Amino acid sequence: MTSIIDSSADGADRRAHPRYQDHSPVYVGDGAVARKCAFADVSEGGARIVVGKGATLPRYVVLVDPATGFSHRVAVVWRSETEIGVRFIQEGVRYRVIRSANDLCRDEDRPSRRWAS
Repeated sequence: MTSIIDSSADGADRRAHPRYQDHSPVYVGDGAVARKCAFADVSEGGARIVVGKGATLPRYVVLVDPATGFSHRVAVVWRSETEIGVRFIQEGVRYRVIRSANDLCRDEDRPSRRWAS
C-alpha cells in the first residue's frame, strides 16, 4: 500500500513534490555493476533509496525497476550510511533499458529474468 509522507515538524510538507512510501526493489547501477536495493519513498522529483552499508556510488547512477524493466538516470544529491537521495534528471520521463540489466549485475545480484532492450 502506498501512503503519502509528511515529515515536517508542523505538519506542512515544504517539498516541491509529495513523497510516497514505496518499498519495492530497485537496482542501482553505475554502468559497470548494479546492486539490488529498495525504495524508501518516491516523488515526482526523486527518491530515497536504501542501498545498505558501504555502498560507494558515483554522482550519477541508473535506477532499474525490475517490475517494469524501465530505467531512470538520476543524480545522487545526498548520502547517509545506508541510504541515498536521488533527483530524477528529467522529471516524469522513464527510459527503456538499453541493454539487459544482467550485463550490469554481479553474478550474485543477477535478476532471474532479462528485461526488454
